[in-house]
Amino acid sequence: MRYRGRRWNNILMFSVIAFIGVLNLPTLIKAYLIEPEPQVDSPYPYLLNPKAELQALHFAKWSVIQQDNQWVYQFKGTDFPQVTNAQELSQRWKELVGTEVDSQTYTDLTPRLNTPHTIEVWYQGQEEPQRITYYQLPEFWLLKNWNDQWLAVSIEESYLFPSFNANHSSKSDD
Repeated sequence: MRYRGRRWNNILMFSVIAFIGVLNLPTLIKAYLIEPEPQVDSPYPYLLNPKAELQALHFAKWSVIQQDNQWVYQFKGTDFPQVTNAQELSQRWKELVGTEVDSQTYTDLTPRLNTPHTIEVWYQGQEEPQRITYYQLPEFWLLKNWNDQWLAVSIEESYLFPSFNANHSSKSDD
């Protein structure tokens, strides 16, 4: 078989193009076949991990839990789950953002901080819950987010802690 420069050049060019295609295959698969993850659309830090799927929020006297793709309230001491607005409340907590508080501001606020409260947040596929420590000050809430940052959030108490009937307290009494 005689050497033909044109044939070998064509084979070499085709091989280089195929090699470039193989190198770009993961990028093409990501771009066209895999759905993109939801983008974090807030310039402020989130309280809860925006990339993890929320399963439950446990407060001192009540919880919001996802059961059968539906959010329900559960009150400690009773077996009766209440379905009213649990979906909306879980969404509020998922979307909650705040202004980051630097260490100097936190140190300045320390004398004004009263008893800390805790909320347990469970995510799908994680063995340990996230524990949110929070303080309620007259002007704002101070909460420690999933990324160990202190956040200041100015919001009405009823937005995060709904009022229930007389048998159930809405505020956490840790």
